[in-house]
Amino acid sequence: MFRADPVINKLKNLSWETSYIWFWISLIIWMLGIGGSDLYALPALIGLILLFRELIINDNPLPFNSTSLNHSIVKIFYVLLILMVLVKTLLSLYSFRWNIFDVGSYSSVVFNFSNGLNFNSFLQIPSTADHFTVSLAVFAPLYWIVATVHWLTFAKALSYLSVPLVVFFWLKNKTDNNCRFLISFLFGLWMLMLYKPAVRSSFFEFSPSALAPPFIILSFLLMQKSRWFLFAITMLFLLGLKEHMGVILIGFGLYCVSQKNYRTGLIIAVLGFLITYLMIFHIMPFFRDYQAFGNTQIAPFQDLPGKAYYLIKLLWPLGFLPLVFWRYGILALPAIGVNLLSGRPGMYSTGFHYDDISSTLLLMSCALIIIEKRIIIADWLGRKWLKGVFIFWIVGVLVQLPASPIRILKYAVPNSSHLNLLEEIWYFDNNHPNDSLAVQSTIGPHIHRHNITIMTQQHTGECSPPKINGSPVKYILLSPDVGHYLINDIENCIKFLEDHPGYIRKNNFQHLVVYERSTT
Repeated sequence: MFRADPVINKLKNLSWETSYIWFWISLIIWMLGIGGSDLYALPALIGLILLFRELIINDNPLPFNSTSLNHSIVKIFYVLLILMVLVKTLLSLYSFRWNIFDVGSYSSVVFNFSNGLNFNSFLQIPSTADHFTVSLAVFAPLYWIVATVHWLTFAKALSYLSVPLVVFFWLKNKTDNNCRFLISFLFGLWMLMLYKPAVRSSFFEFSPSALAPPFIILSFLLMQKSRWFLFAITMLFLLGLKEHMGVILIGFGLYCVSQKNYRTGLIIAVLGFLITYLMIFHIMPFFRDYQAFGNTQIAPFQDLPGKAYYLIKLLWPLGFLPLVFWRYGILALPAIGVNLLSGRPGMYSTGFHYDDISSTLLLMSCALIIIEKRIIIADWLGRKWLKGVFIFWIVGVLVQLPASPIRILKYAVPNSSHLNLLEEIWYFDNNHPNDSLAVQSTIGPHIHRHNITIMTQQHTGECSPPKINGSPVKYILLSPDVGHYLINDIENCIKFLEDHPGYIRKNNFQHLVVYERSTT
């Protein structure tokens, strides 16, 4: 007869650290994408049960002081993560995952910078009329070597991947080496894998503000050390990434004020506000001759439930620490405020790139809180009911996990159709280097030239050939095999062009659909 007593006794003797093993198993399953998108929940549930028994039933404390990491394992994990992100970044272009908006458009800007032009070819306007991105000019010399979006996308990937190293440098002399390593690891783990607002921003194709995270941390360090000249240089680069980057200065200023450094804080905050105001309401309108442009919507009271949910998604994975210890969380308040002021749901969805600044500042505030308030936090978590809240918090973090990195990598692998289409695009580009083009959104990032624009479809279903400098483009490039953003019905678009008297289809391509302007 089977006796359960030895088994039960063994289970009773399991330490709370056993739950960690199950959480690590859950994390590995999630990372690898084994068994679909939800299998990771099973070992996580076992870990939660063990953690509940240890913390609630047995009323044992969390061993904050004994928490340590194997440095070698962490470094190997970090190297593997770097390789995965870089491979994904490389392959995403070749699987046509990226579009003119946004990476193709910004690459066009840099290409034109490299030719001495302040111009966005796809929008047919000065680049600074759309977004103030003059700092992208640092990439212009690279486009003299070869014009490719890879310069920008790899820079963005390296920007995010460098964050743990920059954090480790930032925390020098702020805490002991073990705590410094642990915080740097957790900062990187959240930013690169677990914190959806940051992860979604990092995996978005490209936005100039995605280059900001390591420079935000560096500029904060320089401010703390009163290295004002280097601080100014770093901030000038940040301010040239996008017109709203002055919110970083405002956040820094408010932080200084909250730490009772009133004079410095007020100067920095006022300077940030003035720069932001001038950028948005004077400098950029100047470059578009003060004409209305874009779909900016200021609607702070629109969709209040949606914005409240957005705040929960921002703060829950951080344990609401930036809110509880608001003197540190105030760093991110202006950046979050920009999204809350908007009437565009995408800006407060955590689904695009709009949280690259706010997520960095929020994680920075958490790092400061852990260093300076860890004794208070440990004391709080010694209370039984707060340990229950802690377990509930873990459940929320698990529910809000972003997509698995390996699954994202798998989706980025191009198929044979992608590669064949790519060869035809390169062939066309090499044989028609100077001709004006209108291209489908996913084709745009593969071609760099001044006289190029985007092909769109009107609400009526028509696909009228666009013009450049008042003249119809010479060629139109489409493909029904890949994404066609701004062309709702590409088959109908192709049919419309087939019947267009001004264009003739070229039949020497299998995957690429090419129309040439008729000479008659």
